[in-house]
Amino acid sequence: MSENGLDYFGKILISEVRDRTITNWDMILNGKMKGITAQKVREELSGFSDDNLEVLRWLIPKITDTSLHNLLGMVEQNNEIKIEIYDGEIKKDITQLSDGLEGELYTDDGWIKRFSKERYDEN
Repeated sequence: MSENGLDYFGKILISEVRDRTITNWDMILNGKMKGITAQKVREELSGFSDDNLEVLRWLIPKITDTSLHNLLGMVEQNNEIKIEIYDGEIKKDITQLSDGLEGELYTDDGWIKRFSKERYDEN
């Protein structure tokens, strides 16, 4: 592994969970997904104005980031749950590599800014 274990985990979390979630919901709202859930969501939103839909698009990353924040907090606060990164033969617990997993998401050098290809509004 060429990067440190914590950043490796962060990069995968952001690309495989955050970015995928935002992309999937954008595709649902834009009519590019055709499944049952997508159809039901579009039916429920059929009365929304363009402004209402823009607010919803703004909320999608906010809700996603809150979920990631809460997931990381849960991992950090429960000693029974371990996420380990393998670096060769060495296992490293990500909670031991960070001084606060939730905080790894944010700031200019946080995982979202460094690894996400999706929109991020800090406000």
